[in-house]
Amino acid sequence: MSTAVKKLQVLHILSQNLSNPQPQLVSSDEIARQLQLSMGETELLLKVMNDMGVIESNVDHRLTLITRKGMETLHRAFIN
Repeated sequence: MSTAVKKLQVLHILSQNLSNPQPQLVSSDEIARQLQLSMGETELLLKVMNDMGVIESNVDHRLTLITRKGMETLHRAFIN
């Protein structure tokens, strides 16, 4: 699976969280489990995405949420 696809899948997971009545931060453990990735690979992916501004995560990249830029990126990916 390409890195671009993994990024879109992370954005999708985080966007689904917004449909909860009280959205919570999503743990990197949960993202790793859903994508069947190692924690090391997941944390690196989240760091890159945080640096891109499509997600926000805490210092150690253990808790994450999607940003407006991330929602726009996800929306554009499904329109094209």
